[in-house]
Amino acid sequence: KQHNISPEAGAALASASPAVCLSDYVQPNERILVLGAGGGVGSHFCQLAKFRGASFVCGVSQNPNRLLKAPLNYDDAIDYTKENIFESKKYQQEPFDTIIDLACGGWPSLVEAVSKHKLPSIVKPANMGGRFITLTPDAPTFEGHGIFSLMSIFLWKPLWRAFWSRIATRRTLPTFKNVMGLPDSREIITRTLNLAKEGKLEAVIDGPYPMTTDGVRKAFRTLESRHAKGKVVVRVADYK
Repeated sequence: KQHNISPEAGAALASASPAVCLSDYVQPNERILVLGAGGGVGSHFCQLAKFRGASFVCGVSQNPNRLLKAPLNYDDAIDYTKENIFESKKYQQEPFDTIIDLACGGWPSLVEAVSKHKLPSIVKPANMGGRFITLTPDAPTFEGHGIFSLMSIFLWKPLWRAFWSRIATRRTLPTFKNVMGLPDSREIITRTLNLAKEGKLEAVIDGPYPMTTDGVRKAFRTLESRHAKGKVVVRVADYK
């Protein structure tokens, strides 16, 4: 336990450290769209985006009302079950500078809207500084039958998109960037906990679930649903 950070909050913050890595890409006064905004990373990234100087942050989630409340405090929230964000006339007229995809499949949806259906883009093109940043592959589940199939998912496809978006589609689509992995040191965890200690980041927890058969099953079902409201935490024992 560090200072006023509970063990449950510490566990959530440690696993939410990718949000801190992502926040390093935020530029002052930019407008950001977050896909998968209410999950474990999105619930923490939105707090840091404002701290880093973003002027407007919009989230896409199944539960938009939650996104508008503290500590998330998104400026706008879209229910993806009712509205396709890539067809939003509002944001076609006021496009974002950056899209952060934490939900899987955002890039194919953007390409389909702009290149196939010829809709105005909701994000600025590469030649105007637009960026698409993701932590995820196109699908939440995949089969890796060997090293080459895994390299296709995690290496060749992202590299090709990064190259093509900077050369061939720079006037219509943003630059593509896949951010994978964490630093191989404790520095990112230390930064995350220090941000919480300074009051700049609040742990968002789904749970904690008890360390029982039923509790652990519920925790895994929440993860499998891909609709967690923050970081899923299981309390192993009471802190003394």
